[in-house]
Parts: sequence; C-alpha cells; structure tokens
Amino acid sequence: MKTLPIFFIPLLFLFSCNKDDEVALNPFSEEINFDVSEWVLKGENITCVDFDSDGNAWVASGNNLIFYDGLNTQSYSAGTVIQDVSVAPDGKVWLGTKEKGLARFSKGEFTFYTSENAGLPRDYVNEVEVAPNGKVWFGSCAHNLGGLMCYDNGTFSLYTPENSMLNQHVVQNLKIDHDSRVYFVTLSTVGNAAVYSIDNQNKWKQLGGDASFYWISSLVVNSESEAFVVVDYSLSSYSGYENYLAFFDGKKWEKIEADFYFSILPRMSIDKRDYVWVYGYGSVEGDYPGYFVYDGQNWLRSAEGQIPEVFIKGVSVDHQNNIWFCSDEGIFILRQ
Repeated sequence: MKTLPIFFIPLLFLFSCNKDDEVALNPFSEEINFDVSEWVLKGENITCVDFDSDGNAWVASGNNLIFYDGLNTQSYSAGTVIQDVSVAPDGKVWLGTKEKGLARFSKGEFTFYTSENAGLPRDYVNEVEVAPNGKVWFGSCAHNLGGLMCYDNGTFSLYTPENSMLNQHVVQNLKIDHDSRVYFVTLSTVGNAAVYSIDNQNKWKQLGGDASFYWISSLVVNSESEAFVVVDYSLSSYSGYENYLAFFDGKKWEKIEADFYFSILPRMSIDKRDYVWVYGYGSVEGDYPGYFVYDGQNWLRSAEGQIPEVFIKGVSVDHQNNIWFCSDEGIFILRQ
C-alpha cells in the first residue's frame, strides 16, 4: 500500500469547555500516516501511557511510573506492577496496581487505597479512568467478587450485581467521554458480555437494552459519545463465528463490515478524528498482520512492514492526535 502523505492544518479556533459552545471543526488532517515517526523509551517493557494537560507522558513500565516530557525522563517506583495509568484534570496521576490496589501519585509520592484502608474487594486493580469532573472510576473485581468502583472526593462506592444493574462482577474496558459519562464492559462467563454507561447524574443504562455478546475484547467511544466494540469469539475454536466490529447507533448494535480478520487481541483505539484503529490480518491465508483504520466509511490498511513486529500491549492518542503504541520494546509513535 502506498504511504499517504501527512498534511498539517493549523488550529484556527479555540474550543470552549462548554459542549454547547464547541466549534464544529476538526483541526487534524484526514490523511493517515502508518510510518513510525520515532521510538521512545526503547528497551523498556511498556504497559500503557496517558498524558497530562501540558502534553507530558506518564508511562507504566513494570513497577515504574515514568515521566517523559519529550526530552527527559524521570522514574518513580510504585513497589508493585502498574497495570493502568490515568491523569486527572488536576494533574494527579492515578494507577491501577497488581498488589496495592488503587494508587495516587502527587508531588513525588504514592498514596495507596486498598482492601484494608478503603474497602476494596481486592487489591488487584486492572483499570482506572479519571473523568473530567474529577471522579475516579476503576475495577476491583474477580469472578463472583467485587465490581466497578468510584472514588469521589474521599468517598468510595462499589457497584456489583447485588446493588446495581450489572449482570456480572468483572469490569473491563473503562472509557469516559467529555461529559464524564462512563462506559465499560462486563465479562466473566462467555455469552454474557454486556456494555453499560453511567451518566454524570449516576443514571445507568445497558446499551442495546438486554443485548449481550459472546465476549468483548475492546471498547472505544468517539467524540459524539458513540460506542464501538470488538466482539470476540476466540475463546471458542468451534463457534463458527469470526470476530467483528460493532457500533451502537443509539438504539441497537450494528455490525461494521470488514474484509479482514480481527486479531485475537485487537488492541483497538480511536483517534481525535474518530478514526477507529484495530489490529488484524488480511483475508488471504498467510497474509501479513497490521493496523486497519476505519474512517467512518472505508477501511485503510498499513503496508507490510510499516507496523513493527513487536508485542503491542496498548494504544493511546496524545493531544496532537499522534498514535502511541506501547510494546515490550518501548513506545513507537505514528505522527498524524
């Protein structure tokens, strides 16, 4: 595939924080660049990355939280494996950890919230996301244990199938939109995966009514608060079904046609143009793997060899719409 050129369009307008006053303008180029622009933190085993309001990167690598400003790095040890990172509007960094529960990093120090001092069901926190309104949402769960938790101004709340509309305890794929709505998937047993949203008035909804899926491996939400999921059948080699991308149109889930195979681990992301990025394989046997991008109408594909053959653990998008791929060999960036 021929590499597409990159064009830079200047930002002509400032955006208001008030949704009603937003200027309907996308300042980013429509062109897609699949060429690696740079590698950072080479040699580090990177789990995930998030960005503060100044554009600095906060990176999880094993036990270490790494601050990267584009030139320099500084590393802080959490004393436990960091599984997820989310930067709050006030600059505090929130972490999901493997053995020390929910962590907050501020002014060079870690504070840990655990089963002992904060009532978490377990000290394994797989995901954390901070909403624009400052609420911290995270999963503290296992099969038949715990569920979705929220930290709000010193108070912890736990939502389980026993006290909410959740159909399962395990919560994954947390996402939050610009209006502080929370989206997530419940997973525990095959055939019962469901997608939920919670608005900023704590009103709950299961997307698609009682719609459930075999399994869901990825969830993203675009700028219009519309959800996409990858429905995953890889847990069963006898289902006869193939993984696919589905879109929630506000009433029901619709399948988006694609002429390639979705990876077992799609590692899906959505950029600031609302383009959906997924990892997959061509439909011809023996075809090469790569990234496929859905622009709302068509799929575009990386050329053979453009995406490095490393294990990609997560994909994030910075404020300039550059795509950061976290891998076991550092981070490679595709500048858009």
